[in-house]
Amino acid sequence: MNDHKEKMKTMIKRFSYFIYAAMSAMFIFIAGCSDTTTDPGTVYIDNPNVANYDSIGVDEDSAAFQSYTGLNLLNGVNTLDSSSLRDCSLNDQNNLGIDFLLQNGQFFSDARASGYEIRFFRVSQDMSVQSFDTLSKIYTTGHDSLRAIDFTEDNTGAWGYFNAPLSSTPVYCFWLKGKKDAGLTFKNVYGILQPREATDNSVLTPYGFRMSFRVRINTNGDNDFRNQIPVVQ
Repeated sequence: MNDHKEKMKTMIKRFSYFIYAAMSAMFIFIAGCSDTTTDPGTVYIDNPNVANYDSIGVDEDSAAFQSYTGLNLLNGVNTLDSSSLRDCSLNDQNNLGIDFLLQNGQFFSDARASGYEIRFFRVSQDMSVQSFDTLSKIYTTGHDSLRAIDFTEDNTGAWGYFNAPLSSTPVYCFWLKGKKDAGLTFKNVYGILQPREATDNSVLTPYGFRMSFRVRINTNGDNDFRNQIPVVQ
């Protein structure tokens, strides 16, 4: 009789262990299939519609009597202040060597050649470099795409001025309206722009001020500034 009871206890223990092991294995399997798990097989490619320019410098040069204050944002290069390819120029507000802004390429009070029209709106008053680098789209009110009504200004002075050293690093969204109107681009080109740093080697004069900008553009008319995109299977 005692032998029978011992055998029954042994069988119950083995059965309990089997149930415990099975439930443990099931728990591990379910935990490993969480919805938050990313697919390690996702393949990313460079976004064919996005160009990234990490540093475009502009400066006033009194020695040469001509300055590389223009920005050709379509190609990501600086230009002479007289270049007809510029989209905007770095100018000071009152010719006093302080309070600089990016001015519409069409604007000049003298006889220098006109550039192309640009339109701006400010995205952020101050943004970290890391946030700028990961900025994938611009959030607008009432619509996802970028539209003409979003771009309210033809210069950045509406939101303040640049001085050395920079007190903040704002971010602006721009539209290369003039180059689209002139047929130099097939689609609208939108971009985001942020100042990197500013120095002034000749304070309170029109010369000696230097700045650089980080810029990213989308050439396909999209509100999409991702450097890389997943491959669609």
